[in-house]
Amino acid sequence: MFITTPEFLPQHREQRQQLLQIVSAAEARGQTRVVEMNRQVLGNLDQIITTLEADPEQPEATADAS
Repeated sequence: MFITTPEFLPQHREQRQQLLQIVSAAEARGQTRVVEMNRQVLGNLDQIITTLEADPEQPEATADAS
């Protein structure tokens, strides 16, 4: 279980940008397994960001980031 709050949105967004760069570079090198693993993490991170943005007054949001 992973618990976070809206105050960490900037860090989540920064991590998302970094993951997009990793995925892009891995795609260019043909590293399909690296792309696959990081896209899964990216999907989890997108869910976390969406949840926090949807209800910023919520004291905490819980998401499975595994």
